[in-house]
Amino acid sequence: MKKNIYYNNYAFFITLTIILTIFIKLSFWWNQLNKKMLLEKILLSETYIIDKEKYYDLLKEFIGTNMHTVNIDNMTKIIEEHPYIKTTRISKWYPSTVKIEIIERDPIALLNITPMVLIDSDGYVMPDIESKKNLNLPIMTNFNSDISLYPFGKKVLSINVEKSALWLNKIKNGFPSLYENISEMKMTSDNNINMILSDYPTHIYLGQKNIWPKIKILKKFENELFPKKLSNFSYLDMRYKNQIIAMNRKI
Repeated sequence: MKKNIYYNNYAFFITLTIILTIFIKLSFWWNQLNKKMLLEKILLSETYIIDKEKYYDLLKEFIGTNMHTVNIDNMTKIIEEHPYIKTTRISKWYPSTVKIEIIERDPIALLNITPMVLIDSDGYVMPDIESKKNLNLPIMTNFNSDISLYPFGKKVLSINVEKSALWLNKIKNGFPSLYENISEMKMTSDNNINMILSDYPTHIYLGQKNIWPKIKILKKFENELFPKKLSNFSYLDMRYKNQIIAMNRKI
């Protein structure tokens, strides 16, 4: 009986020793692995407005950080503070990589104030900085020039500018040929909206109210004009309900 107890205790001791040895070795291996799991690469998706290296520079301080301590929320906060960033999706790829998918804001117009700023399709403000592509945008003029109304990376505080950006975005999506031809969107002293087309140019007087319904009428009018174009007229006056007063261009 005593012999059996001795062998049982011995077997238990050997088993415990083996388990502890394995545990110590695994702990040592995990500790060494953690030391090797450092962030070596930050891979960004392709960008269309700003060179992605500009965004990389915001995050390069994370290089060399242990992957377990890399804080995704902090990285997201830092990069999304850039006024050209709309949203990002960041993920860790062990053992040493972070991948970032970037969605940039879509500039819809250039606001003619000092300094000039860009307005995106959601009404957010972006500084007019060097971009990767040539941005051929309508210019918004005669709007409130108080620079405090246009905080970079935030929504514009001017109601008229926000509404105009919304109209331009709807025109871009619903009437792209007109959007591409808009040279200027102008606010008059009595808050009427005028558009000036690049072709020739043609002036379009939209008034103060029902801007989008008037744009839809304008689109229908141009379709009925074919093969003529809006640029065949020196101006189109749409300030009056359900009618267009058109002045033919003098040849």
